[in-house]
Parts: sequence; structure tokens; C-alpha cells
Amino acid sequence: MWSNIIGQEFVKKSLTHLMLNDTIPHGLIFFGDDGFGKDAIAIRFASLITEKSTTNDNFTEKINIKYITALPRGKNETDSDGPLDKISGTEFEKIKNELLKKGLNPYYKIDIPNANDIKINSIRDIQRYLSLKPNSFQKRVIIISNAELMNETSQNALLKNLEEPPDNTFFILNTNNINSLRETIRSRCQEFQFAPLTVVEIEEILQYYFAKTNEETNVVSRISEGSYTKALELIETDVSFLLEKTISILRFGLAGKYYSCLKEINDIVKKEEKEFQLVISFIIYWLYELSLSRDQFVPYYFTKYRDTIEKFNSKYEHIYLADVIKDCEDLLYRVRNTNVNLNILKFRLVMLLSSIIKIK
Repeated sequence: MWSNIIGQEFVKKSLTHLMLNDTIPHGLIFFGDDGFGKDAIAIRFASLITEKSTTNDNFTEKINIKYITALPRGKNETDSDGPLDKISGTEFEKIKNELLKKGLNPYYKIDIPNANDIKINSIRDIQRYLSLKPNSFQKRVIIISNAELMNETSQNALLKNLEEPPDNTFFILNTNNINSLRETIRSRCQEFQFAPLTVVEIEEILQYYFAKTNEETNVVSRISEGSYTKALELIETDVSFLLEKTISILRFGLAGKYYSCLKEINDIVKKEEKEFQLVISFIIYWLYELSLSRDQFVPYYFTKYRDTIEKFNSKYEHIYLADVIKDCEDLLYRVRNTNVNLNILKFRLVMLLSSIIKIK
């Protein structure tokens, strides 16, 4: 039934129970961080509901499954146009190809340029879809991926469908941020929280669905915070380079060598905040490893750098690492949730590291 859909055993068990007992609610919300497998489970569950099928056929070819995602706005497009009416030929081909990839691989992350929100046109198109007379199928499923990208108008339009859903029609809303959804929508849906994937599950997804090697997945699966999409992003980076730079940043920062520390940060971080988030995350991992090694635990992320860890601990044994880790986590939170200039954030990191050595 759930073959090749990896992880989230509790969610799969709960959904199976609902299906077998014919108690599936008309609205479901799958929530959790990006890369936890919400889309993959939604797509398979939709297939099971509509056809009682255990196969992994391309859902984009099924008339009884409608998949909604963010789309770009076409030239001179109005809210009365269809979601694809004013899209250029080039954009249309891109969208079609991305959906095809998603159909072949439920773990594939759709990448459509300038697709920043779920348009009111797409939500209104649900009503047109539901007005079509069913043929040979009995049940229909509408999947809304990244539902947090619906604005207030789109959510209001969706609410009308959820208030009086047609018989045998089910809505699955996948979101990375459940708090962005209106309470009136949430109250009409049953919620399922997705947990971080395990290291083994991430390795399995990357190797089975993305043809990555064991060598490629070994390190990134451990530092991806339970997200296979983060692990994929890490594979595209030079992890060994990042580890080395992390050590250099800490070494210069703790020694109060501001210019050298900032230079090391700039060697990694060019323009994107994601790169800077990665730097801070690696610093947190490093400090966490230092803390564990003080209790004789073997390094988990920085296994190849045990000697360096021992030297750091010997030199900075007076530092209370729990406070330092918390300060770095607070900085990471600000980077993710504020619009502060990137250069200012870099400087804050340098000053944070340089102040640590003064802690007694």
C-alpha cells in the first residue's frame, strides 16, 4: 500500500485506519518542515482513495486527482482568467515539465520561476473542476501543495469549498507553516503533523529517488535536520570545504581576529541568506560536538576532526558551551525570520564569536 513511500510511519498508519474504516474527513492538513515528505504521502494517499491502487502511477494523468501549486502571473492576467490562460508558451512548457517530474517522483520539489503564491485563479478553478460530471470514478482529491502561499483572498475562496464539500471529494493541504492558514480553514480539517525524517530514511529517499550514492548521502543525511530537501541542497555544496571553513571561522572568531573571521565567512557566503544559515548551522553542530566530547561521546557530524575537537576543548575548556549554542541558535532564528541586512548579520556573528573567549 505504502511501498516506496519512506518514513512517517505514524501518519501512514493513521491514514490507513481512516481509509479502511471509511472515515476519511473531507479536509486534511499535512504540516511540518519542508522536506519531511508531505507531498509524497498526499499523492499516494490520493491514489489509494480514488482507485484503491497500490501502484505509483503518474498522478498528473489521473482525472480524479487535482494538484495545485504556486504559479507565475501571466501578462495582463486578471483574477477572472484561468490559472494558465495568460501564461507564455515558454512558461507553460516549464510548468508542464515540472509537473511531469513530480508525477514521476513524488519527492521531487517543483521549481517554477516567479511562482511566489497560489493564485485566486487556481482556487476558483477548483469549483470548475468539481462541476464536471464524474465518469467512471467515484472519489476526487484536491491536493494544495505549499498551502501557506495562499493569500487572504485565495483562502477565503477555498473556505467556500470546504464549508460545503461535494460528496466523495477530499482536500489535502500541505504546508510548511500551519499558522499561516486561517483558523476557519483549520477547524474544517483534520491535522497531521509530520516529524523529521531519520538519517536512514533520508539516505533511502536520496538513493532510491535521486540516484545518490552512499558516499554522497552519508554526511548530509546527518546534518540535514530531518529534511531530505536540505540534504539534497547540501549535496550540491562542498561539505568538506564547509567543515574546514567552519573550523577556521571559529578559530579566528574565538581569537578575536575580526578581519580574518569575516574573510572566512565571506569565502562561503556570497549573496544568499541560505548560505549564511548553513554557516551558523555548522558552527552550532561544531559547538554541540565540542560539548558532547567533554562527556567522552564520539563526534557524530565531525567524525574526521576528533583531534581538532580535542585541541579546541583543551584550549577553550573554560567556555560554557550551552550558552554559546543558545546565542548561535538565536542568531540563526533572526536570520531566518527577519529582513536584517546580510552584512550586518555577518558582523553580528563575528562579534558573537569574539565575545565568547571573554566568558569565564
